[in-house]
Amino acid sequence: MRIGLLRHFKVNCPHKKMMTSKEFREWSERYEKSKVIKNKVEMYGIKWDICYVSDLPRAITTAKEVYSGNLHIDKLLREVDNAPFIHSERIRLPFEIWHICGRLAWFFKSRSQPETVEGTRRRINQFLDRIDWSKENILIVFHGFMLFNFQRELRKRGFTGEKVRVVKNGVLYQYLKE
Repeated sequence: MRIGLLRHFKVNCPHKKMMTSKEFREWSERYEKSKVIKNKVEMYGIKWDICYVSDLPRAITTAKEVYSGNLHIDKLLREVDNAPFIHSERIRLPFEIWHICGRLAWFFKSRSQPETVEGTRRRINQFLDRIDWSKENILIVFHGFMLFNFQRELRKRGFTGEKVRVVKNGVLYQYLKE
């Protein structure tokens, strides 16, 4: 059995170098609605039996480019929200700090984040418990931070594959189980 994990194409949503927490949140909302920059994805000639995809537009657009069958759209595959780790209109920080600190706040279970680590893992396992395991080649198109967390749950279920630390847009990662 093979599972292919694919992060959506790069999103065309530039950001300011320095921003307040409010500006970071506004940028996040724009990102959700922005178009993607399509590129060629190496699918290694695999005939995918089924494709599951996040319900967010950037993932659906990507899935339609790489898979020609019916898409199984599932909101459990949505990205983990990355909220500002502090709220202050006086503090301006680099975009990267907002992004990284939001993910660290999630990891360290800060109340600033809308979803907990346990909530994310529960969502991933809910999805894995309900997919069609009778299919030999399963493609999942979704988001970077979800993919990063998803691979851990696949390993727990006996899958092997590359341990991805930096998830790239439009790159297929494969996991196998005998």
